[in-house]
Amino acid sequence: MYTHLDRRDFLRFGTVALGGLAWPDCLGAAPSAGRGRARACILLYMDGGPSHLDLWDLKPDAPAEIRGPFRSIATSLPGVRVCEHLPHTARQMHRLTQVRSVRHTETVHDPAVYQMLTGRKHLSSAGNLTVQPNDFPQMGAAFGCVDRRPAVMPKVIEVPETMRMAARILPGQNAGFLGSTHDPFRIEVTREGQVIPPEFDLRKDVPPARLANRASLLQRVNDRLCELDRRAETVEFDRFQQQALELLARPQIRRAFDLEREPAPLRDHYGRNRHGQSVLLARRLVEAGARFVTVYWGKEMQDWADGRGPRLANNPWDTHRNHFPLVKDELLPRADRALAALVDDLHERGLLSSTLLVWMGDFGRTPRIDRKYASRDHWPHANTVLFAGAGVPAGLVHGRTDRHAAEVTEHPVSPADLTASIFHLLGVDPRSIVHDAQGRPFVLSEGRPIAALLSNPVRRR
Repeated sequence: MYTHLDRRDFLRFGTVALGGLAWPDCLGAAPSAGRGRARACILLYMDGGPSHLDLWDLKPDAPAEIRGPFRSIATSLPGVRVCEHLPHTARQMHRLTQVRSVRHTETVHDPAVYQMLTGRKHLSSAGNLTVQPNDFPQMGAAFGCVDRRPAVMPKVIEVPETMRMAARILPGQNAGFLGSTHDPFRIEVTREGQVIPPEFDLRKDVPPARLANRASLLQRVNDRLCELDRRAETVEFDRFQQQALELLARPQIRRAFDLEREPAPLRDHYGRNRHGQSVLLARRLVEAGARFVTVYWGKEMQDWADGRGPRLANNPWDTHRNHFPLVKDELLPRADRALAALVDDLHERGLLSSTLLVWMGDFGRTPRIDRKYASRDHWPHANTVLFAGAGVPAGLVHGRTDRHAAEVTEHPVSPADLTASIFHLLGVDPRSIVHDAQGRPFVLSEGRPIAALLSNPVRRR
């Protein structure tokens, strides 16, 4: 029996690979009706690690070498202030929850990304890590595998590109030991904000009329099985074919990838840039039926103000050079506009109550500003992650750091706790058992859901 299908081959012979669409019995677990009510999750991941104390956890009474040049502004949530360069998000803070006490111990991007996305500590704390078949799955891929509800869309999607360091893919973004059939389905967005639609249409040499002749198309697929058998296998291939063909016949699904259908003012609201349009696309995808969409930031040109001119940044939020100008003029304007627009848009469409929104990065930044480059380095000991929607208490500020935002002093939260919370809010038991290729059992998450996110009363500071 086939247990894996190569995505390139599947696209090449005229249909589509649907990572995590509706694969049965992969984990022996199902969503629990007694848990969270989120129908879908949008994860906004800031590649490189945004500075917690320059954005959310400002310390205005700290010395200048700690607090930095940014001032705080009032928000829609009385008593809560954020960075002055987050004016749009400031008006949405009454709908957002801040978890200011996230911490881990990884000071290098590779294992930090891995732990934040999987909830598991990598075997190595060094850099230059590569993707391995025994990696733990990205939280979205794991959720897509356990979620047995039927879907007309690929359940798990990533945009606008996979995170890389140079040409090396950072581990923690795929399905790991669950197998590549559960990998997130990638939708590319150009640096100009243009969506590159997936190959949901038949090849040009296969007219639409051929779709009606399902037997003929299936025969063409079956003719390729011998060739595919040498490299890969797939579970219940006939069911996979059936789902793919049904998807091809649904023009409303293909329309979900067409941003031109959105009003121009709304596209402007999100920002006419790669991140803004990727976030808007994420909203369209969950509205069309996707269950877990991860939006990475993607590589971009940055001016590091070191005399060598702009260079391509692998992880743009890793602002070791020119930190404050980059954050103020380049990164925050886009992140602020897109985050606020998404919260507002989900609310206006009645989707916020059923959609979980999470905003995070690799880690925080050092409290003390580096004198040589006037920048901040990696700091995993304290960080802020944002939640919204899906019944999460709006306006909550959970956890606390010390007077320099250097250490967590109240309600510490681990990456495992984050994944456990997300699974719980999506209706999945974090203690569900998953199995690797050798049949060895693992729990979905070793963490505990954050109790404050699961309660109804709003707690404010």
